[in-house]
Amino acid sequence: MGSGPNGEMTRVVIIGGGAAGLSAAYTLKKRDLDPILLEAGDRVGGRLDGDDVDGFRLDTGADFFCSSYDIAFRLCEELGLNVLRSRMQLGFFFENRWTHTMPVDSLSSAIKSLPWLWKLGFLSPRGALPAVKLATEIRRRSQFLNFSSDSRLAELDGDENAASFLVRLGVPDGMLVLFRGLLEMTMGELEQMSAPYGLTYLSEMLLKAGALYVPQEGASSLAYALRDACGDSIRVSTPARAVVVRDGAVVGVATDDGLIEADAVICAVPGTQVTRIVPDLPNGIRQALDKVVYSCGCRVVIGLDRPPLPSGWHGAVYPQDETPLLLDRSINLPACVPPGKSTLDMMVGRDRAEALLPLDDEEIRRAMLDDARRVPPPGSALPADNEGLFTRVYRWKEAVCMGPPGMFGAVADMRCEFERAGMKNLFLAGDYMRVPSVNGALASGIDAANEVASLFGRRSE
Repeated sequence: MGSGPNGEMTRVVIIGGGAAGLSAAYTLKKRDLDPILLEAGDRVGGRLDGDDVDGFRLDTGADFFCSSYDIAFRLCEELGLNVLRSRMQLGFFFENRWTHTMPVDSLSSAIKSLPWLWKLGFLSPRGALPAVKLATEIRRRSQFLNFSSDSRLAELDGDENAASFLVRLGVPDGMLVLFRGLLEMTMGELEQMSAPYGLTYLSEMLLKAGALYVPQEGASSLAYALRDACGDSIRVSTPARAVVVRDGAVVGVATDDGLIEADAVICAVPGTQVTRIVPDLPNGIRQALDKVVYSCGCRVVIGLDRPPLPSGWHGAVYPQDETPLLLDRSINLPACVPPGKSTLDMMVGRDRAEALLPLDDEEIRRAMLDDARRVPPPGSALPADNEGLFTRVYRWKEAVCMGPPGMFGAVADMRCEFERAGMKNLFLAGDYMRVPSVNGALASGIDAANEVASLFGRRSE
């Protein structure tokens, strides 16, 4: 709580303790308001959360920051987090053979990359022209295709998905398969993403692959730092049942322990859950929220006393089937593991993840290891079924906002609808409110908090 301009007490309630909710609470505290943050689960962080296991620091969801994550970088600086460049040298199993790749970020690396660019089809007669067209298109629209807080990507929104756009550009099937493999790192899907959103990911992961970053102790250290800065504003294991609206204005939030009165509410839950918590929304807003779609995902982390992948490999990708993405985070982030130890992260999305989610932890671990061991990377040391210092399984029924065609325009229109509806003290925050990403979630939380603070005449940052 805090005092309004006339000395009255002001209470702001935030629903949801993911990246958007945490950044909103952090910003309100900076502006002399002490919010109440309600989180249904037993810990905050959402897809930015982590886990500490016997000296290992794990990321349970997001695990790298793209070069245009301006808000994430600013918060890391404010909170004293050291950010490292994360080089990704990946092995691709494509057309029944392994190809080792590296980021192309200089003339020398481009020359060294010629063999794998040829093997993967980028320099072939069928692939070279579409690859040039794609790179030209991305560079031509670079002012739109980014994850920054002021991104204008919504201006490019239309009815075409990313896969259709790439086919229309003439990209051959083999390159499409490779692009799908890259998106495995985000649990995204070309067929579900709008064309500009898909191009944004390809821009960051192809043309700027050498400019991926991560905090020294993992992406989750940002969630931990925000949590610590918010202090006792956070109430975990406290689900919000409904936002209570009277005479067109929010008056509080219903919980199992009764009504928490509020002068303003920031609803920072996934877009698919908003209408359940705020049932009185106008039809136009509900229709816009209906366009928000999330992928599902599953992640298994195994602690090891040896590197699981070939020397120098950060990951292994199987773009032609549902074999999980394999990562060894300890190469880029040695501070996340005890000396001499490593981790094997296995991630899968889409239909395979949906089939795995109902299984118990041991069944999921065994199934994903079986998939990976069918064609292991050459010289790898994948664990046996009974090996490992520990195993953790993380299930994401809503892993990544897919940004489908039409969503960005609908969300932009929804903001105007909010003003017409007259709900001056209800604010929405979440990745879907910006370009979906950790950065978008953080930016939307900060923006919502600043609107609340301005509503009550609080000092600007």
